[in-house]
Amino acid sequence: MLLLLLSWIYLLFISLGWGIFVQKFLPQKPNIFYTLLLGLFGNLIFLHFYAIFFPINAIYYGISSGIALLGIFSNRNYLKEKLKTYLEDWKNWKKSIQILSILLTVLILIQSATKPYLIDNETYYVQTIKWLNEYGLVKGLANLHIFLGQQSGWHILQAGFNFGFISDSLNGINGFLLVVCTFFSLHHLNRFFTSKITMDLFLGLIPILNLLFFQFINIPSPDFPIFILSPIIFYLFYKNSVDYQGEFRLLLILSVFLILAKISVTPLLILPLVLLIKHRLWKNELSFFLSIGLISLIAFCLKNYIISGYLFYPTELLGNLVSVDWQLPLEVQQAFKPNKIASLIHLSHEETAQLNTWQYLKEWLVEPGLRAIFNKLIIVLLLIFPFYIYKNKTLFWLYIYALIQFFLLFFISPQYRFFFPLIIGMSLYMFAKLFLNRPKYVIGFVFFFALLPILTLFVPLNIEKIKNQKNSADQTFAFQLENLIIPPKNSGKDFEFELKQEGNLQYHSPKTTEEFYWFTGDGELPTADQKMIESFKKYFQIRPQMRTNDVKDGFYAEKLDE
Repeated sequence: MLLLLLSWIYLLFISLGWGIFVQKFLPQKPNIFYTLLLGLFGNLIFLHFYAIFFPINAIYYGISSGIALLGIFSNRNYLKEKLKTYLEDWKNWKKSIQILSILLTVLILIQSATKPYLIDNETYYVQTIKWLNEYGLVKGLANLHIFLGQQSGWHILQAGFNFGFISDSLNGINGFLLVVCTFFSLHHLNRFFTSKITMDLFLGLIPILNLLFFQFINIPSPDFPIFILSPIIFYLFYKNSVDYQGEFRLLLILSVFLILAKISVTPLLILPLVLLIKHRLWKNELSFFLSIGLISLIAFCLKNYIISGYLFYPTELLGNLVSVDWQLPLEVQQAFKPNKIASLIHLSHEETAQLNTWQYLKEWLVEPGLRAIFNKLIIVLLLIFPFYIYKNKTLFWLYIYALIQFFLLFFISPQYRFFFPLIIGMSLYMFAKLFLNRPKYVIGFVFFFALLPILTLFVPLNIEKIKNQKNSADQTFAFQLENLIIPPKNSGKDFEFELKQEGNLQYHSPKTTEEFYWFTGDGELPTADQKMIESFKKYFQIRPQMRTNDVKDGFYAEKLDE
């Protein structure tokens, strides 16, 4: 835990230093919270290009630290004043909110130092970051393990902060982000008691969702930044739509930031576009909009091109424009790209393909476990939310965005967690309206729900009856005293591995008796389950092979004789 705290201090140092440089592109200097987010964005863009040529190892950390140090030293008086101002602001908070901020910081640190249990961490999070630390972006990595093609920008960013060359226990970027956002939220909660503004309360209620957030902060899940930052983007849009305050560029950068973390939220670009048109910002902001868009698009396409051979992976869009030997076979890409079939795991592919839209909706609403609850919830919220905003034209645009985001996901990849940003945004606003004229109940309400995760920190939560995947853990892991200094390993699976040979590929296969063959854990590179490779040989008549004798040169899919 102490080691994790030190890594957060490093994150703070890098984010501040880089943020100082990025915010120079804004017409006005933002508050220190936004400076930190801008620093993460600058780091993310730089890492996309750096990893094309080099591994994200100690050399990169030296370069990144040097840039941050230069930014902080050259702006030391400005930063000193900013930090002093924020400290004075914190001292003026209500005592109860001050206490809550301290308690939540400690609880977030404890949760971040618990053993991870979510299944995606064991199939590709750990391995993705490990490849980045040891080799950078590797050509055709998706051919070794299809899940490694889902290389999120968030994992690239995490690789720049996990000290992978000296530790296997420091994937703590989500915990750091939750601490930062918690203080930002509580600042607005405290301000609400004097401003009586709905949107201050909207942001101030973010911690009531901690029971959800805590499940994602001991792993580098790219879903988490979408959950926690989406309400802040909605707030920025609302504030600048009602009364433009020169924050178009900030809104654009944060939107692009989340899109690079998870491409499914691309409709977020609707919001800065609305500001661009509504406030006639074409003359001053169009060039910035195009510049940020182009740089981010190039970074995104180059990453995908290297990893999978497709510019817009996981789709084959414009795939015919490139023809490289490491390109993932089209039949494999099409079989595993996000789609509605992948969601309806209780039906066969053939049964799902025969459904019309209304039948598909019906099946989607009765999916097993938690999915049925959240699938119904998003529909209910979309139906009743207009009654809360019918007099508010600004919120109307947010509702239009929500509808577009919903239908895009519904027909492409309707996994319930993808709808959480919409659920969170609408729910927070409705709670804010509920408590707007009942301020005396707000503190108690926030305290209760914000601290609710304490129940799972020391007592494991059995999720056997509500889990949605039979291969996920049966329960969460409680905090262990042995992790007071050093947090647990990044992988929650203690696999044994055996060395296997497939043509010219020598790889490490986890010893498991489970039919689920996507596990990779923290195996030495390269790692893949032998059962998975045999399955691909059977169904696709391909097998992964090394392009050269050096692993860093990547992999291709060798076609086998039928």
